[in-house]
Amino acid sequence: MVIVMRDGRVFQGTAVQIVRAMQDIAFGVERLSLPEYIEWVVTNARRFDEVELQVPGGTDEEMAASLVAEMIRTGLTSKG
Repeated sequence: MVIVMRDGRVFQGTAVQIVRAMQDIAFGVERLSLPEYIEWVVTNARRFDEVELQVPGGTDEEMAASLVAEMIRTGLTSKG
């Protein structure tokens, strides 16, 4: 999968690889687990973009796939 962020950055791989790559470039989140980072993204999308991302619990893979799908659905990113 390839996604393109609104700022032009491109991420490629599985949903987990994409979310981990997003985490790698974010500031102050390096010690968060993947589910904690996903919740951080959801909170910031609500706070700064006024977008509600629905990311149900489950495995890391399910949560990452839900996050990427929701980011595409809401226009925070697009398929590349």
